[in-house]
Amino acid sequence: MEKSLFLSYFLLFCLFVGDVVSSVLNRSTDDPINIDGRIVGGYNTTIEDVPYQVYLSLQKDLFYSQCGGSIISEKYVLTAAHCLEGMTKIHVRAGSTLADSGGTEYSTTRYRKHPFYNPKNNDYDLGLINIPGGITLNNHTTEAVSLPDAGSTIATGTNILVSGWGFTKEDGQTSENLMAVQVTTISNDECRKTYSTLTTRQFCAAVPEGGKDSCQGDSGGPAVATESGVQLGIVSFGTGCARPGYPGVYTNLARARWWIKIITGV
Repeated sequence: MEKSLFLSYFLLFCLFVGDVVSSVLNRSTDDPINIDGRIVGGYNTTIEDVPYQVYLSLQKDLFYSQCGGSIISEKYVLTAAHCLEGMTKIHVRAGSTLADSGGTEYSTTRYRKHPFYNPKNNDYDLGLINIPGGITLNNHTTEAVSLPDAGSTIATGTNILVSGWGFTKEDGQTSENLMAVQVTTISNDECRKTYSTLTTRQFCAAVPEGGKDSCQGDSGGPAVATESGVQLGIVSFGTGCARPGYPGVYTNLARARWWIKIITGV
């Protein structure tokens, strides 16, 4: 009887700790480099508008955290390297407007981070998830996004669409419905006034007055040029969410394009 009670309490404790750890993994701080997230000031959208978007439930033993990702082929999903740190299993939900239901869920243990990923400054913050059986692409709710040419540049003032199920305000709660927001790229020189460690593998986007941004739980999600439909970046990090003077930072895919090509053939 005592052994049975001990096991029951132990399981309850594990579930409690799991909830706490999952929350911490998706919480912002005021540190200049905050890798755990980065939609605020946006609007409800549907998967039909962004059919390349996927929801990632990332499992680390008994604990779970949340990120976004994008379909780049039947076999591969693109996300942020920091989302993949130490994960034991990844559950990918594709083809659904909702985070916790609908569409099709694919589970895999096959992923890799960019070999040059640096967690100190989030350089090369990208990773690939392999879906061995493949994702069914129907060109309606599931579709591969286009990627930029290697070495191509991003003009200052480019409008990008960012989507995901992350927090709708700083230190708020995640959204069950898919959200989207439009922000505008700024020059790296301007962005370095806020983030001195910014590299050429990163770019920044915001609105001058603040109020629009990605947020915790959106990490790994796509940043897509509204005019061309090409995915230019991946949600990487930022200080807080939608604060004036603190843009979001994104991985610049054109600067890591060859690695994606070598691994995926895309």
